[in-house]
Amino acid sequence: MHRVPGSSAGGPEVDAWDLAPIGLAVIADGKVAQMNMAGASIFDLQPAQIRGIESPFETAAYDVSDDPDTERLVTLRAGSDNFRDIAYRTCPCPGGFTVAFRDVTLDNQKERWAAAVANTAARVASEHSLAATLNAMATEVLRANGLAGVQILARADPSGPLHVMGSAGFNTPRNFFSLLMEAQKRGADLRMLKALEGREPVVEDHRYQAVMSDPAWRPLHDSLRHPVWDAFASVPIHVRDKPVGILNVFFAPGQRIDQGTIRFLSTMAEQAALAIDYAELLERERYVVRRSERQRLARDLHDSVVQKVFSLNMQTQVLKVLAERGKELSPSSVKAVTEELEDITQSVLADLRGLISELQPSPLANKGLGPALENLVDSTQRRTGIAVQLGLSSVPDDLDEGLADDVYYLTAEAIHNAVKHSGASLIRVHVGLSEASELEVFVHDNGTGLFEEKLQHSAGHGLASMRERAATWGGTLALEKAPTGPGTSVHASIPMPSSNFDETR
Repeated sequence: MHRVPGSSAGGPEVDAWDLAPIGLAVIADGKVAQMNMAGASIFDLQPAQIRGIESPFETAAYDVSDDPDTERLVTLRAGSDNFRDIAYRTCPCPGGFTVAFRDVTLDNQKERWAAAVANTAARVASEHSLAATLNAMATEVLRANGLAGVQILARADPSGPLHVMGSAGFNTPRNFFSLLMEAQKRGADLRMLKALEGREPVVEDHRYQAVMSDPAWRPLHDSLRHPVWDAFASVPIHVRDKPVGILNVFFAPGQRIDQGTIRFLSTMAEQAALAIDYAELLERERYVVRRSERQRLARDLHDSVVQKVFSLNMQTQVLKVLAERGKELSPSSVKAVTEELEDITQSVLADLRGLISELQPSPLANKGLGPALENLVDSTQRRTGIAVQLGLSSVPDDLDEGLADDVYYLTAEAIHNAVKHSGASLIRVHVGLSEASELEVFVHDNGTGLFEEKLQHSAGHGLASMRERAATWGGTLALEKAPTGPGTSVHASIPMPSSNFDETR
């Protein structure tokens, strides 16, 4: 061993082995023959305590041809309960091996935290179900920290009570919050409510024993008993300075809670807030779309059915006046009026059938997007006499329900506009996946087009509704005039959600 003289005259010599900033150990016959101070501190022991124990490092598989700079990784127990990730390199020495090692627990933890934040951010951007997003987020928090359990409580609607909308580790009952309120009535001290009201994280050590020994918590004993946990942390979730939920974290026995852990949990709470805010934004957009659809239906009723019923009334008044005159009516006069009444009646019936079809429950129920579009095309042809051709390519059978509904109604609106405004004799429809894995909708007619000013105005609400539906999923919609010849094309392009992407490759 190299010796460094003492700093003062006559002072003790210092072993350079113990001055090394990394852990060093000598392994002989599969046991630790010697370990320096830096190495022993990683195990929360003194060098004398670790000497002679079984080697925690793999040396038997060492090959002299291995790159000496290549580190191996092992997870070791340090002290009574703490586990640490150790990166190490081995080198042969007389009588055994020398091992240089370092604690990379914090580095690995930071990588897991960064990956968890990135994964949840992607979920917020791609998932259109708040429950699915928060459930995935709870799983990410659990994995990133090796926790016993995670719960995310949020409100299904802004004015309602909290519900468990994300959970991992525990078999959480649906009525968890009701049971929590029952425990509070019995006198249980709910630290999570203190976090929600105080707007700051709350951390409690050895919380498991306190909860399980308190009769007031009996309604939740079965839910919180397994897996066994120890410390507890509760982090509030805020959207625009308004409390909307809580992130509850249950730490495994022996886990240490430091400021880095709290910062990570606060970051995840911010991600949950983004997901909740995004879900509320989508709901507001859907409300706007529904309101626009109601306005369009009212406008269509007024522009078609109401006006035609008014014409029916006028024609019946003509017959009434002619009858009251007491004169004999000529067959030609009666025929002209009745033929017009017949035409108006058939037109009214066709308009009403179309409106009733749109007002029915989702046509995709128990069918899927493809069969629903086929039914739409068939019914449109029967009702209008206009030829409608449909092409489908690579449309997933398990397409997200909300996305499938929006694609269906977007397509239906485009066909409706073509029937009503274009004067077309042929409408071509194609729905399928592009090479860029985007769901595309094309509706092309051979009519006069929607680009004349009066028609552009009359179809404006329908176009706004289609654009809203596409934008809800991060897509776009364009209305294009055919480059040559008559006709108009509606083209929507919508990125596929991540939940469908892998299955469509």
